[in-house]
Amino acid sequence: MQEEIFVIAKTYPTRSKKYKELVCTAGINKNGDWVRIYPIPFRSLEEYRKFKKYTWISAEIVPDSSDPRPESHKINTSSIEILEHIPPEDNWILRKQLILEKSRVYTNLKEIIEKANTENQLSLCTFLPTKYLGVEILENQAKEPTKEEEKAFKNANRTLFDTEVCEVEFTGMPYIPYKFKIKFEDDEGTVSSMSVIDWEFSQLYLHYAKKPQVGAQKVKEKIESLFEKDMHLFLGTMRQMHGWTKNPYTIIGVFYPPKSPYYQGRFDF
Repeated sequence: MQEEIFVIAKTYPTRSKKYKELVCTAGINKNGDWVRIYPIPFRSLEEYRKFKKYTWISAEIVPDSSDPRPESHKINTSSIEILEHIPPEDNWILRKQLILEKSRVYTNLKEIIEKANTENQLSLCTFLPTKYLGVEILENQAKEPTKEEEKAFKNANRTLFDTEVCEVEFTGMPYIPYKFKIKFEDDEGTVSSMSVIDWEFSQLYLHYAKKPQVGAQKVKEKIESLFEKDMHLFLGTMRQMHGWTKNPYTIIGVFYPPKSPYYQGRFDF
């Protein structure tokens, strides 16, 4: 079916034996329901199909029967149409209305973990911490690809939809030797530290890739500067962790409009 989706999260591309490269893309539809469209070969899309965050797109999607997460869909990338980009004017008011009014904002970790692990009702959500406690810089435990692996990565065939095969030569996205975690409290004082895999912060690091420690510090400083804004987190469960781990969520995106005393649109749930 053709669906209109307001894209609000795109993760840094990761490698996969099956798909070669994966980009998790998520958004909400006109009813405010979350939709995960995964995987998307974003870097191999035609230029006129490449979309930014905060953009309405239309695409043919079907529920992914192989993925237990309720919001997961496969996408026919040849059906992608870019409809409208929503700008940040007027203190992000239109973006706030679409994201914070259309879809529920959670504040309790126990609730969203139970909905994922016990009830299988949730794997994507918007979350508002009560307090931010800082950003941790950790070494990336995943090994850097070898030259042989880089060579094998090129000229990869990727099947993404029943009738579609994409053939293109790829150079892998740069290896990032660090992981970044945001530490925060929820409305009951429960402390959590979650990895952030938003493509935006990875791109910031890559500006300083020749000075890795400087780049890592720049990312930490950037994220912590956003604590002063009305920062919300877009959380998503990892497929291999969904339904059983203590906390299956990862930060797939960050929403950081400026604080505004005039915006009173958020609903109470």
